[in-house]
Amino acid sequence: MGITLYRYILKEQLVPFALAAFGLSFVLVAGRMMQLARYLFTTSVTFMDLLQLILLILPKLLMFTLPMAALMATVLAFVRMNGDNELTALHSAGLSMHQLLPAILTLVVAITGFSYINTLMVVPKANKAFDIKLKSLGKATVPLLLRDGVFIDVVPNLVFFFRSADASTMSIRGFFVEDQRHPEIRATIVAQKASIYLEKDEDHLVFRIENGVITRVPENQKGAQAVSFKTYDLFLSLEEIMGGSAENTRRRQNMTAMELIRHSSAETTSKEQEASLLMELHRRLALPFSCLILGILGVPLGVVSRQKSRMTGIALGLGIFLTYYVLLTAGRGLAENLIIPPFAAAWGPNVLCALLAGFLWMKAHDPAASGPDMTSLELWKNRLLFLGKRIRLSSKQKP
Repeated sequence: MGITLYRYILKEQLVPFALAAFGLSFVLVAGRMMQLARYLFTTSVTFMDLLQLILLILPKLLMFTLPMAALMATVLAFVRMNGDNELTALHSAGLSMHQLLPAILTLVVAITGFSYINTLMVVPKANKAFDIKLKSLGKATVPLLLRDGVFIDVVPNLVFFFRSADASTMSIRGFFVEDQRHPEIRATIVAQKASIYLEKDEDHLVFRIENGVITRVPENQKGAQAVSFKTYDLFLSLEEIMGGSAENTRRRQNMTAMELIRHSSAETTSKEQEASLLMELHRRLALPFSCLILGILGVPLGVVSRQKSRMTGIALGLGIFLTYYVLLTAGRGLAENLIIPPFAAAWGPNVLCALLAGFLWMKAHDPAASGPDMTSLELWKNRLLFLGKRIRLSSKQKP
């Protein structure tokens, strides 16, 4: 394959890759910002704070957008080339699909390498920085809780009501809270007064409640309890106030690969914790590698497809990636419940996609699917030349 054709095929993939990567990242970032909208637009959050949050969350989102963008790059490029009969022309010129691999692999290998660097080196640091930023914004969210005479549901699974609250002294009179953070038990606290302060590590917000009653009602409505108290401390993490993920999940996501290996092999680690840590490790290794598998898979999808509309390629790409992500999510749940090994849960979707890619590559080489090959064209050319010579010789022999 010449350098001109190499550059042409590479350029055909770069444009849809850039569009897919930008579009998917924008959608995921917008979705995450919508989850924080009630906090971001009701506190003193500046544009620079919002921009910093977006930049810190982007590496984590790229773990999922890069495989999808790699798939869409090759699918859309070869759907267009197939629809414009450019692949048929290349076959007629004697070029097979294998000879186009250098231009295809250049892009997908580069995406895979960048994804590994992002996942193994950038994501843990960005997650830690995002948590720190979220904690600082969580402090600014505290005034949202101090409103008089209204039910406040800012914090997920918690409903507050204060008869009177003073934001300057962080004191409350007439305190009520309904706690639904534990699905099996619903707790209600009613007290005369409360005060708010931050712990020394400034990771948790503490409601020091005085002279009240705690009522706990199980889900089955049996064995309800009512306990009176003089002093009770209700702890809320700042990430919880901002709608962040669970503490165990957050801790895993902030670990480096070496930390995941070390903690998973520790003697104090339970089987469930070991499975969760190993699943996180294998997921970080399997997701970047899926850029290579899905990028190669997109080529025969575009070749086999006979539709000229690019929407066909988009639908095929979305369908395959959604199936991949569903399998990965289901495998994670099975691995964390100790049903299948974490290795199989993380790498199973890659193996299935690799098998599908191999099958479609063989189908793409079928003349019925990819157009005439050079061997058949040369054979018919020689037959026509031979027939032409016979006709000329017979015409010369006639009187």
